Amino acid sequence: MYSLLIVGTGSADVGLLTLNRVVLTTGVYKFPYPVATTFIQLLIASLFVTGASRLSQLAFHFWELSDFTDSTDSEEKESLCPAASESSHLRKNSISQNGSPKGESPSRQGWREVREVLPLSIVFVTKVLLENVFIARTQLPTYIILRISIIPISLLLTPIVDRTPHSILSIWSAFLASVSLLLAVIPSQRQIALGNVILGVLSSVFVALFPVLLVRTCDVLGSALKFQRQIASRLDTESGGDANLLRIQDELRIFWWILRLTAMVSTALLAVILLCSGELPDIISNCYVLDMKLLWCAIWGSGMLTGTVIVLTSLLARRTSAAVATFLFVPESGLEIAILNHFSLTLSNWTDIMMCWLSTSYFIFEKGRDRTTRATGSAQRFFGVLRSIILPVMAYACVHYVAHLSQPVFSSSRIRSDHAFHSNTDLAWLNRTKSMHIAKDDYLGTRPHVDTVADLSLLVNRCNEVDGGKGVDDVVNCLSYLSDPEYLLLPAAGNGMRASEQDPRKADFANADGHGNTLARYINSSLARAPTNSSIGTCAGPIIPFHVYWTGPASWRVELFIKAYLYTQNLPCSRLWLWLDCDLDSDCVDKMLYRDQIFQRFRPLVDRGDLVVKAWRFPLRVPLPSESNHTNADIYFDTSVSEEGGERVISKGIVQDANGQQWLMLNPTHLAFSPVIVSDAVRFIVLHQHGGLYCDMDVLLKRDMRPMLLPDPVTGPRPFAEQWVERCHPADYNTAVISLPANSSLSSYLLRGGLRMGLNFHPLVIGRMMWRDGRNGELKKLHNAVFDPLVTNLRRAGTTTCTVPCHKNFHGAFMSHVEEASQEWSNYRGEQLSTTNTTNIVGEYISPQNQNLPPTNRTMENFFRGAWAYHIHNQWWKFPEPLSWMDVIMQAQDGFFDGQRKNLYGEHWNGPEIQAYDAI
Repeated sequence: MYSLLIVGTGSADVGLLTLNRVVLTTGVYKFPYPVATTFIQLLIASLFVTGASRLSQLAFHFWELSDFTDSTDSEEKESLCPAASESSHLRKNSISQNGSPKGESPSRQGWREVREVLPLSIVFVTKVLLENVFIARTQLPTYIILRISIIPISLLLTPIVDRTPHSILSIWSAFLASVSLLLAVIPSQRQIALGNVILGVLSSVFVALFPVLLVRTCDVLGSALKFQRQIASRLDTESGGDANLLRIQDELRIFWWILRLTAMVSTALLAVILLCSGELPDIISNCYVLDMKLLWCAIWGSGMLTGTVIVLTSLLARRTSAAVATFLFVPESGLEIAILNHFSLTLSNWTDIMMCWLSTSYFIFEKGRDRTTRATGSAQRFFGVLRSIILPVMAYACVHYVAHLSQPVFSSSRIRSDHAFHSNTDLAWLNRTKSMHIAKDDYLGTRPHVDTVADLSLLVNRCNEVDGGKGVDDVVNCLSYLSDPEYLLLPAAGNGMRASEQDPRKADFANADGHGNTLARYINSSLARAPTNSSIGTCAGPIIPFHVYWTGPASWRVELFIKAYLYTQNLPCSRLWLWLDCDLDSDCVDKMLYRDQIFQRFRPLVDRGDLVVKAWRFPLRVPLPSESNHTNADIYFDTSVSEEGGERVISKGIVQDANGQQWLMLNPTHLAFSPVIVSDAVRFIVLHQHGGLYCDMDVLLKRDMRPMLLPDPVTGPRPFAEQWVERCHPADYNTAVISLPANSSLSSYLLRGGLRMGLNFHPLVIGRMMWRDGRNGELKKLHNAVFDPLVTNLRRAGTTTCTVPCHKNFHGAFMSHVEEASQEWSNYRGEQLSTTNTTNIVGEYISPQNQNLPPTNRTMENFFRGAWAYHIHNQWWKFPEPLSWMDVIMQAQDGFFDGQRKNLYGEHWNGPEIQAYDAI
């Protein structure tokens, strides 16, 4: 029973933390209102506790532990056993059926009951509220680090209730478990805001205090009824009754009464806090996700788990110790770390987590043994065996940590590196025939003119399934249309219609002329220089920035994106800005530029100007365009801004400086959010400030994006994103690829919207906001075939049409053999490819995994031909097998950079030497 209680409490805690993170911090289901969320959870938890109490009463009745019998049974008992009836009347007069003391007037009795549990309720409300606020503001590793302070606080508080000191072994096991957890979770030089430290410590104090105060409240109320129990016990003994059963019944009644009343009083207190917090009008004005059923399912589930945690934690604290109830956080956190990393941890991290679990096991069972004063001989032997096993392991752990701590805590050896593709010594891999076909590298012909513009309106209409029946029926036809240059237009020269003829000072991109947008005109095409080994060249038109965001050291995915960019884009007219999260690591730029082994191969491109490594730090204010109205009084923002220096507040969250420039104020606590949430926000902030194109790092560029990014000759800027899935709702956007003009009305609107929704920039939420406000027409929504052609195959399984290659999952591009091998080319309608001299082809090649790998007929040309990009969808635990589609792409890129092959526009690489992908 003890073990089941521990497992049940731990499982409920992990489930509650997971659902709370989903509700408060994660993407489209984010409900960033911790007070309102906590109130709903406590309301549901109160109902749960009440229902559990009623079920327990039915159980008492079934096991004859309850006095809830009908009047006939009572009368029959009184006539058969007067002494038992006297005892029953005495207990009923001393304890009411809900567990509360009797003998007072109803009003005084009700106030007395509330007064008894009011301190416990205040502690519980503060605990749950601070916990949810803490979850909403911090990442999981930071949450775990700061919550470890629960352990020393609990160890200090619990002797007050238990009146027995902790043994040396218990304290040592608690210390060892905490240190193990810290070593497993501390990342490299993570910065933690002071406000989060204070919030974490306060939250830990109340989390540790709740079970202590609960045990004390139960003991105090139990002592108040001790005299009545003694009298009832004597009378029941004289009448043949079971005094022990009556004592258990009274204790359980008091226990459930305390829980029910605590939950109800806590809900009432939190209702007052909610009304005073100002969240209700904010929710009414700024929340666009109230009609999402999955959100309410998550909130309902978290409420039920809150009630479960209340009951199980209270039972565990009563059964063992308040320290055990709070100490379960340590092994739960170890499990959360493993889940967060998909159980792909280094050996060192696994050692830390296993030591944490072993030390925790010893602590929990040691405390259980201390509380079980009447343990049987078998139980004593069990604890003896457990101690003889765990103590040597803990001794070994001490030696391990001495060696472990002798190294720097933030050693780079703790960073998990990518797995190898294949072995260097595999001659079959190194000497294989790579293809049975002659690849046509320059399959797109000459690169589009620097002023060529893609007609996005025509593209949307032709690929839109709901355009009055005139659009195409599926992704295959849209890809076919994308392969046709019909929608690529070159405006006539000399009439100011070309982008190169516009005024750079009015450009939609930052530094479009390479001189801070200060030139009166762009360089003439006759003076433009091609790139060389040491120079990126010059552009006869606007230079367009490409933006990507990254946190941590470079990996294979960074290398793949950069090489795809260099392979496809017009480099003199493009710049790749790599934004590194320096809120998490203040030294991130220097580490990437000078100490990262993978990124060192791109250092010459940084010197040449192709790559710009930028430090991302969450800004405290963002400039707004002066021509737009930003004084909407119904938008909720934090108004705590400075009135000094000539600045004045003109709207909630917006100030105007002495020069008339308006600024959108951001909350410093935003930098504490998780990388996924920050990544969603980075794209809108960066595009608002600099314009251009933002891509997720798992997007593989396949064509020159310039024709899509240049402004329309007549209508001007053309912001766009892609649709979420095929045939989706008008509000369903995907911002994995998104383009916005800098400092525009639309970028300001999107930025303000995401901030007023609690830094929720999830594309589905942003799209829902635009749709409800009637502004979704300002952001063009391109078909999945443009940037994510595979996703439609997943949603249209069983249909007769399919892309080339015809994959049914995202990892198919990484595999040499796919499940749909017989259908991979089923929809190919192009010309037959030229074959190599097959007499030189060996029949089979053996991979390191002993799979038969015949020469492939896959070529770069036929990998979703027509698409402008391919979305890998974070398949980074899959690495390219030999002769897979991704391997074909890597071969094409490496051949281009070593001068042996051309790119898709028939160009040779004339830049600095770039190291090939590692064949490790």
